[in-house]
Amino acid sequence: MGNGTEKVTKLHLQAFGLSDYVIKQLVKGLDAASTNGGRKEYFASDIKASVEKRLENHKVRAANQVKLQRVLTCLNGESNIIQVDFLKGLSPEKKIEVLRARIQELEVQEQTLTDETEQLLTQARRMVASK
Repeated sequence: MGNGTEKVTKLHLQAFGLSDYVIKQLVKGLDAASTNGGRKEYFASDIKASVEKRLENHKVRAANQVKLQRVLTCLNGESNIIQVDFLKGLSPEKKIEVLRARIQELEVQEQTLTDETEQLLTQARRMVASK
């Protein structure tokens, strides 16, 4: 995430530990640049401006300020994460094959997490109902 043409979803912002409320405040009034898989994507430059504006608010809690600063650091390209294209030397067909296999692995992991989450929710509902 470095330039203004990149896009950010609410899911990206959740990954930084921002609450749904803070995320709603950040995207409030922003026009979605596009939609991908049912998720609205916002220009990173718009999110950056929104984060900067939010940081100017003296009422923002210290914990949220730290999280927002982390988002801003990443959007400015100052993160210590270096993106590497491990598929650089592969043919387009091989890249597609590798990526397709990775997607399938992630779908299996997602299903496992979904099942576990559903089990936990069921247990929580039972506990609440028994009280």
